[in-house]
Amino acid sequence: MRILQVGDVHYPTATKANRAIDDKDVKFPANLKGTLSSLPIKAVIQRIHSELSAGRIDALIFMGDLTDQGDLAGFRTCANWLMTALELGTGERFADLPVGFVPGNHDIDRTLATTAGLDAKFKPLEAAMAAAGATHFPTAVPLSFAIGEPRASATVHLLNSCWGCGEPENIPVEFRDAIKAAIDGVIVADPQAASVYYDRQLDTPAFDAATITTVASAVSDSPATSLSVLVAHHNLLPQRTPRLAPYTELVNSGSLRGALVSSGRPCLYLHGHIHEDPVEIVHIGRDPPLVVISAPEASAGFNIVEVSFMRSGLPLTCEVIPFRYEAGSIRRGASQSIPLMGERRRSTDRNMAKVYAHVLGAGEVYWGELKAFAETLSTAPDDDTLAEMVELLAADGRFHVENRDLAIDAWIVKAVV
Repeated sequence: MRILQVGDVHYPTATKANRAIDDKDVKFPANLKGTLSSLPIKAVIQRIHSELSAGRIDALIFMGDLTDQGDLAGFRTCANWLMTALELGTGERFADLPVGFVPGNHDIDRTLATTAGLDAKFKPLEAAMAAAGATHFPTAVPLSFAIGEPRASATVHLLNSCWGCGEPENIPVEFRDAIKAAIDGVIVADPQAASVYYDRQLDTPAFDAATITTVASAVSDSPATSLSVLVAHHNLLPQRTPRLAPYTELVNSGSLRGALVSSGRPCLYLHGHIHEDPVEIVHIGRDPPLVVISAPEASAGFNIVEVSFMRSGLPLTCEVIPFRYEAGSIRRGASQSIPLMGERRRSTDRNMAKVYAHVLGAGEVYWGELKAFAETLSTAPDDDTLAEMVELLAADGRFHVENRDLAIDAWIVKAVV
């Protein structure tokens, strides 16, 4: 099962980004410059369309911040552009593809955030999404939907992490009015100050309490073979690079994080916001992990999150595959594989030990050679069973599989000592 994860678009800014060209001739024809180079965001969207066309994507998820500084016109334009350029929505080529968006802090118009907890600031965003044909956009409550097939499936939970964003009422009451008046005065007098405000505002991003309760219960009560994928704009863990700005982390991320880690179920948490792309793992003992995956800013590329399942339906591994914009093209980077099963990944199949010993002795084995060896065993496994053994041993860190993104006939299995 494959999820394509797209980070912050920041559409107005992205359309003005530098092209991959060393431009030292101001008189060079503009139309020819456009022929010789492409905007990074355009190249990224074109590659995403190619991945969708290949037919191997089960869901397309955007991490929020479609616009800059609460620019509703920019938000509308970006939503329409994405849906049109990628042929998404009713009647389009990829009408059946599940597509999810979440709101970001830059999408919020601060002039509508007049009362703490009031959802007026989300209404224009909901309307813009509906007009663009995007039906999965959470505001007041989480939105959940299933993806994949019966034996390789997950439930996606789209969450709104922007409660509190842009609301002056969250400034401490002792100096709230004075600070609010100062902010309003500076933004009106200096247009450049708006950019500074949205980067450093006294923000209090948060989930509402009902969201945490609802999602935590849904994850804990899900079947043992289930995989939960949570999506929000803000990072669940403090970012690695210190951010010297007040109130920029989720104020109640620990509540949701604690519930997910103790659920006994593997979970993926996808987010944007920080414009970096770490993959971080949280777990207790040998319990299934919570894997936190950040997407880079959209103009820098995207991630494909690929989950492998056992034939029983248990999630086995999560592989994060980065696609990054470099020198005018999109390149696939080195992937990172994370085991998802915890202690449940153990097997009692004695043939697995024999397969491991064979590869360990050889050091490196091509799939055809491994299949020939497996046929000598007293109860010879079929291709699916043998592939599952290799996947399990790779999840344990005992095997490394080259060409894993290709058909199994192309696999090269190496023992890791």
